[in-house]
Amino acid sequence: MAADAVFTSAPPVPQPSVHENVLHYLRKLIITGELLPGAKIPVDAVAKTCSVSPVPVREALRQLQNEGVVINEPRRGYWVARHSREEFTELQHITLLLECEAIRLGAANITDTDIARMDAYRVEMEQALAAGDLWTASVAHREMHFVPYRASGRKILVREIERLWEHTDHYRVLYLYKDTDVQEVSLDQHLGLIDACRARDAEKLIRLMTAHREFATATITPGLLEEDSP
Repeated sequence: MAADAVFTSAPPVPQPSVHENVLHYLRKLIITGELLPGAKIPVDAVAKTCSVSPVPVREALRQLQNEGVVINEPRRGYWVARHSREEFTELQHITLLLECEAIRLGAANITDTDIARMDAYRVEMEQALAAGDLWTASVAHREMHFVPYRASGRKILVREIERLWEHTDHYRVLYLYKDTDVQEVSLDQHLGLIDACRARDAEKLIRLMTAHREFATATITPGLLEEDSP
């Protein structure tokens, strides 16, 4: 078969659906802090901006609600989720417990290719932060962290960690990425995490991950309300 015939007969590359496009648009607004915690999300305005009906907007918002990113209040609409200090600290603690379990199970399975990927994501994140591209920085940051988690081979465990990240990711941009001194500490910690992965040292990696998450919690919580309110 001729080479051009192979491409002619190949199935078309799937295009993002309207729902996926709206979901990506909303997620990007929230993660980059354009929609702050506690902000109302106007369905009709989003629909107009995305040139769609309100239906796919509500579908996307329901998915984000299931992920804990937004809340829906009867007769009031959708809002970006806002956590109290106590809630945020608890979410961070639970996330760390699962992350440490994934690290314990996966450290020995980390490959040289995994290390190279982590370092590439680290560089991508640093370059994106320098350029003010918070969305790309956020995506690269998450991918870097999840390399050792996925090495555990425990899909359910990794999905639970992903779900917990969804609850708090939009706070990371607000309080960590916009302070250069905090950025410097966090980026140095990433280098330590990668070195521990390179050594396949689970105990050191758990210790460094604990310090990394505790630093994030200590940085973020002073800016949160003591009690949650819509």
